[in-house]
Amino acid sequence: MRRPNPGRALASAGEWLRGAGGAALSFLARIGRAIARVPRSIGQGVVGFWRGLSVSARRRLVAALGIAVVLVLIFGLAVPNLPCRLPGGESCPPADDAEELVPADALAYVHTNLDPETEQYELAADVADRVPIFSDQAAARALALLPRAAGPPTDFERDLVPWFAGEAAMAVLGATGRAERVELLEVSDAEGASEFATSITGDAPESADYQGVELTVGRRGLASAQVDGFLAIGRADGVRSVIDTATGSDDAESLAEDETASEVRDELPDHRLVEAYLSADGIEELIERDRGTLGTLTPLLAPGASRGAGAALAATEEGFELSVRSALDPERAETSPGFFTAFPAFVPALPERLAPDSLGYVGIGEPASTVRALLTQASAEAPGIVAGFEDLVRDLRREGEVDIERGLLDSLGGEAAFALARRPGTAGPALPFLEFVAADVDEDAARRALAALQAPLIDAVGGRDVQAPVFGQQQIGDVQARSLRISPTVELTYAIFDGLVAIATDPAGIEQLVEGDGALDTSELYERATEGFADEVSLLAFLDLDGLVELGEQLGLAEDPVYAPFAGEFRRLEALALAVTDDDELLSTDARLLLAEADEADEDAEPIAPPSD
Repeated sequence: MRRPNPGRALASAGEWLRGAGGAALSFLARIGRAIARVPRSIGQGVVGFWRGLSVSARRRLVAALGIAVVLVLIFGLAVPNLPCRLPGGESCPPADDAEELVPADALAYVHTNLDPETEQYELAADVADRVPIFSDQAAARALALLPRAAGPPTDFERDLVPWFAGEAAMAVLGATGRAERVELLEVSDAEGASEFATSITGDAPESADYQGVELTVGRRGLASAQVDGFLAIGRADGVRSVIDTATGSDDAESLAEDETASEVRDELPDHRLVEAYLSADGIEELIERDRGTLGTLTPLLAPGASRGAGAALAATEEGFELSVRSALDPERAETSPGFFTAFPAFVPALPERLAPDSLGYVGIGEPASTVRALLTQASAEAPGIVAGFEDLVRDLRREGEVDIERGLLDSLGGEAAFALARRPGTAGPALPFLEFVAADVDEDAARRALAALQAPLIDAVGGRDVQAPVFGQQQIGDVQARSLRISPTVELTYAIFDGLVAIATDPAGIEQLVEGDGALDTSELYERATEGFADEVSLLAFLDLDGLVELGEQLGLAEDPVYAPFAGEFRRLEALALAVTDDDELLSTDARLLLAEADEADEDAEPIAPPSD
């Protein structure tokens, strides 16, 4: 068999390619000439078509083309900005007509729209189904705010649904010298609303005309009136104030016309399930003087400097979001600063260094100035705390030559974080450990300050049942760390490296920072919980609720009979995040609670029996 000649084969292949290439080029050239003729043919056809039209037909065609261009511009550019009630616009936030009936000088105002057709109601109902026990209790507490006659509590389905149109509001009025609460319920059936009002005001009520509105007052002092589509229920003075506002008597202004209320409420999200507003007088009367539940809101409002505050609770596909806004008077803020004035603004960077499965995190900026500002605030409200801190500083300076304030605090840089972390490599449940991390530190100053603190710390734990307490040295990667065994589960460890000061109750905290294996800000749960928060904040916090509940159950919570009925609800909790931003004119707080959806595992799981009596 003749062996092939490589040279001849290549030459033949080259001739074939040249022939094929020439044919292909010729074919493409013909196609190009044909394509080039298309525009010319279309142009000739259009010109012929246009010349064949009458003058009036040409004008109608031009007008039609102009309308088409306008429609394209509208739907391409304007539709996203159309009013929400027009087709193509964004969905409307729930209506608030009750604000027109509330006096402008109201101390407080709370509003919700429970119309099943609203987006917020649908989202809230879906989320509420995931935690039915908590939701039922919240609804029961809300209904308990309604006045009622002696007898069974108000039942929403039985007593309200037949005549209720959707909006519900509560106003706290203080013009009469004492706080008067008035409930406003939107009416779809006036007769049904009257029957409900009679059940509350009691038998044989007295009716009279007031400003052209029928005002009914019961023997127990409760009054009711139907005004502008709402049933108003409260003490007689309060209901009269609502009627005055609705009718414009004596030039009474409504909350909708109040500039401060509008300014504050405009800072809240448009879509909200529940909204609340507090005037400056309302904050002082209802919040600042309250030592109970409402008093806990004081840090979020800055009472001494606030001109008014608002809050909104919104439902989302993943849970609930709470927004609080307090409008500040800069001059009053200087003489009466709020709690978060002590927290300088910062851009959180330490979540990049923390473990991705951290159970909790709290971040602040400029820890030295923050601590000093908090001590200044505490000097007026809790002087004992300040005195105790000052005694500690003096003792350390005298006994160990440690200047904790100027030596340690001033070295800590521009950002600090407290974290709760899982213990790695442990079999079974184990308590998490705590860690403190500061960034951009003065390493030399921090090293001297922490070295000087070793002896006082050893003295502090020396009386305990431990063997020869001493700070030992250990190598963690390329970093030298020092540790002090305080108990079988606590080994206080610190290290200074890469501009960080790290102190943890377990060496694993230092090891994670050194190795940098993963980051909290890249975890899916953290990203979902903090998405949309401001880039620059005064405080940022995050809790992995799912991990904390799981750990709690492993450590014995699941065996608690009091916990058992609520176990399924707690297992729905995924995460909670909080961001606070304080500037000269506005104190903003945003919180997000994530709730898991029901899955097959939850539905098939055997429920935990409630405790028996």
